[in-house]
Amino acid sequence: MHRAIYIFFSIHLFSGCTIQSADFSKDAEYTHIVGQCYELKQPAFVFEGRCADLTGFNNNSELCNSIQAQGVGGFPTSWADYRKDQAFIDRQLFDRLIFEKQRSMLFPLEAGSKIYISKLVHHGWGTDGRYWVVRGKSLINGSDIEVELPSFSYVHSKPYWVDGRAQVFLGINPSFLVQCNESP
Repeated sequence: MHRAIYIFFSIHLFSGCTIQSADFSKDAEYTHIVGQCYELKQPAFVFEGRCADLTGFNNNSELCNSIQAQGVGGFPTSWADYRKDQAFIDRQLFDRLIFEKQRSMLFPLEAGSKIYISKLVHHGWGTDGRYWVVRGKSLINGSDIEVELPSFSYVHSKPYWVDGRAQVFLGINPSFLVQCNESP
């Protein structure tokens, strides 16, 4: 009898945490976003970030490349400023979890750098509901590098480039990225 009660409550407890993600990357409604070219309005850093785990295997977040504008949200104003006190800045910006190496900045991107939007997912985050995940690819030294745009406080630093908590996708903040006239 106790086992049946335990199973019932376990299923009830965990059922509230299971919200599926919806991938809109190939949805006709979003072809004006996905696959399109965007240009950085201001210089940015690509860094080892904590991003949405779109596979669902890592408790909703995983390590990946993320991006943030220079000089906002505690980020330094230039690569040179970052290099002057790299270890301190990394500790301030990137909380290190147990058994995780200290994350850091990877490289800067200049204003005008191109990012091609590759994924648009309305990601389930357990009992907190959903938030929008937008990823894009940029060609760096001959390699496609995927980055996740800032959209949600559990994994990203403000300012957000996307309103992750909106019920419908509202687009990308033009303060950070503007559409260009190129396709991949």
